[in-house]
Amino acid sequence: PFGWLMKAIDVGRRNPRALFGGFAILLLVGMVPTAMQMAMEAAFAGSPSLVWTVYAVVLVASLVAMPPLTGAAMRLLHACESGQPAAATDVLDGYRDASFAVRMVLTSLLLLLVYAVIVAVLYALMPGKEVIVEVMSRAFSAPPGGQPDMTGLPEFDPADAPWLLLWLPGAMLVLMVTAHVQFLAISHASLGGHSPLASVAAGFAASLKNVFPLLAFTLAMCAIGFVVILLLAVVAALLGVVLAMVSPV
Repeated sequence: PFGWLMKAIDVGRRNPRALFGGFAILLLVGMVPTAMQMAMEAAFAGSPSLVWTVYAVVLVASLVAMPPLTGAAMRLLHACESGQPAAATDVLDGYRDASFAVRMVLTSLLLLLVYAVIVAVLYALMPGKEVIVEVMSRAFSAPPGGQPDMTGLPEFDPADAPWLLLWLPGAMLVLMVTAHVQFLAISHASLGGHSPLASVAAGFAASLKNVFPLLAFTLAMCAIGFVVILLLAVVAALLGVVLAMVSPV
């Protein structure tokens, strides 16, 4: 797992302009639907039906626009890793190849369907789900800064407690595997030219075959990410203190 992590860090050294520039374009394009959604929400704030329509339009736009871009980003990453000529604008090539774009969109839709089935199965197997769902719904409906009203909650069966403790790590493991399935399936669809069904099946096969290295890799990424975020938070806090001394604005 740490070898994978060091290889991932080393990829950026070979062609940083193409790699980081390409993923910056990916990030900017991915922000466009969100920016449109925020602008339309502000414009149609008085009409809930229009707001929900905006949500639907933005979701459909993301499902159509992002998969070809993501697949092209995987091809750019592969080109940088293997020393092939690459440029940042190569991430836009996914829109120029119609068959590639359709394959990536269908693969993403199939992954979305698989995720929905997995989440539905996990929900069906969750012990004491009635109490947990009620607590979560009350917590989310509470006003910002306020305390949720927990009176009259249904009783949690003590017999469900040990099963819930088993369900939680099991659900986390399943979701971790499916997260890696997404990247592996997209890799098969974009780099191997496989069909959506074959790509998703290969993604599951590779994730299950390497479940323990992937688990260790995920834990390593979480530990390193926590340290990096903590350092960034300290730097941001110190910068905020210095700027506050210069001006209250």
